[in-house]
Amino acid sequence: MKAKSAGFTLLELMFTLTVAGVIIGLAVPNLTALVRSSRMSGAANDFITDFNLARSEAVKRRVPVTLCKSQNGTSCDTDATAAFRTWMIFVDDADPAVAAGTDGNGIVDTGEPILRQRTIADTLTVRSNTGARRATFLATGFPDAAAAGNVTSLLLCDVRGNATSVGGDSAARAINVAPTGRPQVTRDKTKIASLITALGVSCP
Repeated sequence: MKAKSAGFTLLELMFTLTVAGVIIGLAVPNLTALVRSSRMSGAANDFITDFNLARSEAVKRRVPVTLCKSQNGTSCDTDATAAFRTWMIFVDDADPAVAAGTDGNGIVDTGEPILRQRTIADTLTVRSNTGARRATFLATGFPDAAAAGNVTSLLLCDVRGNATSVGGDSAARAINVAPTGRPQVTRDKTKIASLITALGVSCP
């Protein structure tokens, strides 16, 4: 008796490949969007976490603590136009030329410990209010309103811009730092559009 051979016919194989191609074609864009959304959420959370860290450390230590742009992780950028994708947090109160607890000059002086350094993905664009380069929190937990280059608004964008994402919200993120020092993030498309207009920038 002849043994019965098992396998796929050419028609079955082509049908299977066609179905697989359709599934992959649908899955890849969704996966890409998921990765982008995850990266965006992570970056926004990093900003919120670090603003809160700087604020809480200032209250705990009873001295100014500064979060600032930093390309090298050891000193603050003085160029207000530099990208805000990298930053650092440090205890801003060890300058012997000023009274204890009142430094907060946004400069890393000798003896001022660096508490954190952070960098976010280069696929994200971060815009800030004009001239913004730092946020210095006082021992009260409030931002130093007299400090030059205070951060009040941040806009995070990727290639999707202010497009509608999951849940009908924006793919971008806007972070506002209240006068009390508390940072808040929003995905509201209208608010983000207003911030884009206010900052006079594009997204991305």
